[in-house]
Amino acid sequence: MKRNILFIGISLFIGGQLLTSCDDWLDVRPKSEIPTDLHFERENGFKDQLTGVYTAMSQTTMYGRDMSFGLVSVLSQDYDLKPNSMYRYAGEYNYEETSTKGYIDMMWTRTYNQIANLNVLLQYIDEVDPNIFSDDNHDLYKGEALGLRAFLHLDMLRLYSPSPASNGQASGVPYVDSYGKGITGQKTVTETLDLIIADLLKAADLLQVDPFLLDEDYKVRYARRVYFNYYAVIGTLARAYLYKGDLAKALEYANIIIEEGEEDNSNFGWTHYSSIEVSQEEQCNRIFRDETLFYLNIKDLDNIVKYYFTSSSGNNTLTPSDDKADQIFEKSSKGYGNDYRMLKGFSYDGDGKYFWKYHQYVGGAYNDVMPVIRKSESYYIAAEALKESNPARAIELLNIVRSYRNLKDFALESNLTPQQIQEEIGKEYRKEFLGEAQMFYYYKRLNAPRIEGAAVNTSDNVYVLPMPDNEIEFGNRK
Repeated sequence: MKRNILFIGISLFIGGQLLTSCDDWLDVRPKSEIPTDLHFERENGFKDQLTGVYTAMSQTTMYGRDMSFGLVSVLSQDYDLKPNSMYRYAGEYNYEETSTKGYIDMMWTRTYNQIANLNVLLQYIDEVDPNIFSDDNHDLYKGEALGLRAFLHLDMLRLYSPSPASNGQASGVPYVDSYGKGITGQKTVTETLDLIIADLLKAADLLQVDPFLLDEDYKVRYARRVYFNYYAVIGTLARAYLYKGDLAKALEYANIIIEEGEEDNSNFGWTHYSSIEVSQEEQCNRIFRDETLFYLNIKDLDNIVKYYFTSSSGNNTLTPSDDKADQIFEKSSKGYGNDYRMLKGFSYDGDGKYFWKYHQYVGGAYNDVMPVIRKSESYYIAAEALKESNPARAIELLNIVRSYRNLKDFALESNLTPQQIQEEIGKEYRKEFLGEAQMFYYYKRLNAPRIEGAAVNTSDNVYVLPMPDNEIEFGNRK
């Protein structure tokens, strides 16, 4: 059958052949079809393909909710849930409850749909006439697609397979690197990580042409952070190597971000206090937007977040209680109440106090931003990699981030032990990535015996989400 691109709504779902048999790893139903040969006969076809992936990633089943502030942040115990919350059972790690299983299944299905989209692009990009591409766009689009494919697989691995610290020889998620009807087999967790890293390294090489690296116009460089750019790839490499347990490589790539971030006129400088301590709240940069290496620009984000972070949220309110926020930000115990992440991260709406990081003001200067990779993560990765060999530098790195969060008067002591440094790293993750899903991955990476705030002890029963039933049945998954 002729290969087709299948358009469902705004996002692109690819059907190399119509997928109708019960043992296909991806099952989509078209509303309309455009032959792929026609779609990719021009450069804009490749650009549109990537745009479709970013659009789909912004949906609530992916980073527009469940893979950011929603389900995975609930697994991190970021919030105090209402008794009848849509995420009640997820917060109890009851993954078989019907609605919770539905959210979990959709994260898997939507993510692998986007991996399929990327694989179709990658299949065609070296087959078409190279003269259709202007400037360095062939390498730019291919690098983005490879980087995104690796990034999405890494999040699937961090959700649906054991961590290397738990069992690196367990079966990983399928690493799908081509489009077709066949079932992709599983390799071990460690082998899957190696495939992820290999794609990221290829992407980093191709993205040497990225305007984020080369263009003299700051506006052009700035615009690249809503695409999976060179620095997003480098940040993901640091993340992947740390997850694997390769501290030397994690440090190497974290340092690339750190060194660039400390340059004068850096592409992602620290957020200046003058954009936080403002008289008009709609001008407050509480999201620390300019520090992001990669973020999704979600148009009209207000229509998503208002149902979870305002007085109209009802049972589905996602916010820490005052006591939990006090604990996370160490307000009473350490006097850190002026930490910008707490001071500007909560506000009253009516009679209630709510988590305010994602609040969308009318005419707000920082609306529609969903952070995905931050430069601060590289400082935490480097600190963890150095805690044994160079604890002084590890502490210095943590203090740098803290100073830009209004904690410069509360520098960490210089004589902390490696264990104490790790504890401070964990505290920083909770503060920095509240409502951003990363704390669950932090606990899982360390195979921590408990998640702060959880009512149960942890194990792979908590840390490993179940794959969809049809994936297990027809894909012979383990």
